[in-house]
Amino acid sequence: MADAEVIEPDAAFVRRLMEHGGDTLKKCFQCGNCSVVCNVTPDGAPFPRKEMIWAQWGLSRRLLADADVWLCHQCNDCSTHCPRGARPADVLAAVRNISFTEYAAVPALARLVASPRGMPLLTLIPIVWIGAVIAIASKAGFAAMEPIVFSNMMPVPAIDSVFLPAVGFAVVMAALGAMKLWRALNAGAPVSGPVASAAAAAALDVLTHRRFAKCQTNAPRYTAHLLTMYGFIALMATTSLVALMYWINKLGIGEVASTPLALTHPVKILGNFGALLAVTGVTLVIMRRYGAAKDAAGHSGYYDGHFIFVLFVTIASGILSELLRLAGIAPLAFGMYFVHLVFVFTLLAYAPFSKFAHLLYRFTAMTYAAAAKRDAARP
Repeated sequence: MADAEVIEPDAAFVRRLMEHGGDTLKKCFQCGNCSVVCNVTPDGAPFPRKEMIWAQWGLSRRLLADADVWLCHQCNDCSTHCPRGARPADVLAAVRNISFTEYAAVPALARLVASPRGMPLLTLIPIVWIGAVIAIASKAGFAAMEPIVFSNMMPVPAIDSVFLPAVGFAVVMAALGAMKLWRALNAGAPVSGPVASAAAAAALDVLTHRRFAKCQTNAPRYTAHLLTMYGFIALMATTSLVALMYWINKLGIGEVASTPLALTHPVKILGNFGALLAVTGVTLVIMRRYGAAKDAAGHSGYYDGHFIFVLFVTIASGILSELLRLAGIAPLAFGMYFVHLVFVFTLLAYAPFSKFAHLLYRFTAMTYAAAAKRDAARP
């Protein structure tokens, strides 16, 4: 006879799930309707039915090492068609929210990001750091100089001194978190296929939102997420190109346009187009989550609200900075630019610990699923 498997329920984990938005999980009576209506689950071993019973029993180890939790896009087809109102999509979202802390390389920092009480301290850090750099590196009387040039307040080397360490920290933390998740996933069922090709397939899936397009109840999120993602990519590319142009001029490698760029410059057009895409996408997300369709969008907890708020203010403050600069209103332009820098830091430096990390963890789980041939039928 096979050895019996010992089940170790974790009541504390169940309480955490309910606190993070999975408070309806006890309503599930295992009818299996959620797995039937889900358009993104494989037929061979579908979700989220099994995840619901694991959640009810508090099987934290299984849930936290379950790739299917991340393959769910929270389109809420399962929640819409649940006859008991158990809202499986919200339960899986709660598992993901807990995972941000469980897989964080610095759990203490992750707990700060996860709590409203940590917001003041986390915001104070970039305010003090950036403020100190401006006090040291800015040109005397920059606010009165014409035309308005933001680099008079925050020169490019000063920006690099703040954001390169912040981004470096975020990259290291993200890599460590992804490695922890990969080890947990691989411990249960080791991958059997090439990882590189699986990662390429996962990247293509992310860029096209192929699976996301199958969602029905939350179909508008497909457009909102695509606009936000490509807008953010365009903004990151613009920032990188501006920095590259600066150092080309500074090091004497060549002679290219310097900031502020003309509105007709290709890089400026890319940046403005990216800002338009991003602000439109985030606005659609806000309308969906907090408007008339909020019930169909699913539970919105602190993780969701914090991420959306930071993302929106980051983009909006950048747009307003440019508009105020073009209008020639120096005090407001420089003030708004300072706000923009603070929120860019907040968005990037804390990314591995906020809901921004779902991009990394979902990509990791999708890569694992492809390498482990997750979509193949199982006995």
